Amino acid sequence: MSRPAAPRGTRDLFGDEVRRFHHIEGRAADCFRLYGYEELRTPVFENVELFRRAVGDTTDIVEKEMYVFEDRGGRALALRPEGTAGVVRAYLEHAWDQSAPVKKLFYAGPMFRAERPQAGRYREFRQTGGEFFGNGSPEADAETLLLMRDILAAAGLPKDAAVFSVNSLGCARCRPAFRDALRAYLEPKKATLCENCQRRLAVNPLRVLDCKGDGPALGDAPVSTDHLCADCRGHHDRVLALLRAASLRFVETPRLVRGLDYYTRTVFEVTVAGLGAQDAIGAGGRYDGLVKSLGGPDTPAVGFAFGVDRLARALEAHRVVIPAPRRVFIAQTGNGTADAAFRLADEMRAGGLWESAPLAVEVGAPGKSLKSQFRAADGWGAAWVLLVGEEELKKQTVILKDLRAGSQREVSLARAVTEVLETIAAEKPS
Repeated sequence: MSRPAAPRGTRDLFGDEVRRFHHIEGRAADCFRLYGYEELRTPVFENVELFRRAVGDTTDIVEKEMYVFEDRGGRALALRPEGTAGVVRAYLEHAWDQSAPVKKLFYAGPMFRAERPQAGRYREFRQTGGEFFGNGSPEADAETLLLMRDILAAAGLPKDAAVFSVNSLGCARCRPAFRDALRAYLEPKKATLCENCQRRLAVNPLRVLDCKGDGPALGDAPVSTDHLCADCRGHHDRVLALLRAASLRFVETPRLVRGLDYYTRTVFEVTVAGLGAQDAIGAGGRYDGLVKSLGGPDTPAVGFAFGVDRLARALEAHRVVIPAPRRVFIAQTGNGTADAAFRLADEMRAGGLWESAPLAVEVGAPGKSLKSQFRAADGWGAAWVLLVGEEELKKQTVILKDLRAGSQREVSLARAVTEVLETIAAEKPS
């Protein structure tokens, strides 16, 4: 019988990769809280109609990428393909629009899209993102971009590694003029467009610019910023001025659109060179009409999400090291040593729960030979072995061995844990 395998487009996370994921999500959570966000955990599946209404019927996500299923009660459900729709649903369901209309929420978790798997693109992937409700000012947009900057810095990505692309799509008043100009430009080229874009041309021509195949060839297409109304122009100029004042490195990208229909005015994307075709690690924008379209009041909002998988790849590409736990193995040999080894492990674990130098402690199995225990310590990747021997125990001492340096020293039993923790704290993370 063949061994089982994970479904195509999914994978197991372990070792350095899972350590990078924990690091990214932890540093992101710290930054979100610094900016006044509260954590929200939404279900991994929602009613399919939520995504159709929020994301848009003409998007790739709704047209062909959602995992849709029917439960035993005949209800049509979908695994969440993105995070914003569920957060807006929660905002309305819990009546925060009435009790706390200005609200900041962040999330982290798996998303699901039936895409063609490739490097940096999976059918199950993780995102961390935030949504800022009730503030329609350009300051809220700029603050959101600076939050993204701070998350990248906290994760350890070099300052100049990321490029922020910024654009404005206008509002419901001025976007129709841009849409008409774009459609007039695209109509003569219709026969050269892919099948999907030919269909989009009639219902949402902006989506043609987002096509990975056709989009890059449309370099002379009309740009949204040429059609902004006075209010949107003022909003956009203010966002850019705030970003410049904050010394954020960004590029004005007038043909940038997003793959979701709910965006208005400011849109942005963060890319990191050297990741291949999937170089976008984060994106977002303003979506002032989404809350109302889902049955709520007219509420301005802005948000973004990072692909944790892609940010992890970026950290790896830039050789950002996430410290692994320092592994200490406690070996024992002789009568009465098992109890002492057990107590030492318990005391050391209690003192070793610090973020700066995480500690992992393992105890050799009682009754196993010393050679077997050292073999286990080496296979586990221990840096140190604390040896509790019968003769040493009589003297109330233990032996601390540094397996990397091949050195050892005798320390008092009473100070054994302190000696190990101080030795680890004095070392640079590796």
